[in-house]
Amino acid sequence: MGAGKNKSHRKKRISKHVLQSEERKKEAQLENKLISAAGGNGETLADSPVEKQSSDTKNSKVKDPQEAASYLTLWNHDRTNKSGAWKFNKNTQSWLLRHMYNSDKVNKQTFGLLVEYICQGGEGTRSRVEEDAKQKAIRYKEWEKKQQQQSNGEDGKDDEVQAETPKGAKNDSKTEEEAWAELNEHDKRKEYKRARKVIDALKDVREKEKAG
Repeated sequence: MGAGKNKSHRKKRISKHVLQSEERKKEAQLENKLISAAGGNGETLADSPVEKQSSDTKNSKVKDPQEAASYLTLWNHDRTNKSGAWKFNKNTQSWLLRHMYNSDKVNKQTFGLLVEYICQGGEGTRSRVEEDAKQKAIRYKEWEKKQQQQSNGEDGKDDEVQAETPKGAKNDSKTEEEAWAELNEHDKRKEYKRARKVIDALKDVREKEKAG
């Protein structure tokens, strides 16, 4: 009789395992459909941010820009359809915020979604992103002023100091300053435009919150 009970328990465990397996398959199929509906560029489920979460926890950086783009694409689709397929991923978000001004890693379309994503985020994240954007905008305007003075034959020495350490802004790390200094005029201008877009978008959010 004891053997019969054990056999019965094994059957229940096997049945539960099979049911869980079937549920996972159904969820995978649903997520694939959602990614396709959201306009994914042929990503498979293995490439989607949902399935990559376990690997992201092991790796501090998201190495594939397309993976980060898919994360935002799924977020944008999910906020409209409320399917619950999108899951927050801290590592992916951190990667996006670190590289948001790098057009080689975050293209124009992804950046547009990222700005909307930031505007929907918490006050703490929005404040940090806005402060960083303001520092970048100040840095560019000071650099631009220095370039104009040099072209007019002025010294511009004092302005160079201001460009490195904007008033009211925190000092950037040496490596970031060096990387920025190596950018050509076009890329510096592109970074500035992105910074202005972030600043304007977050300003609109604050005004709407006050009005509401």
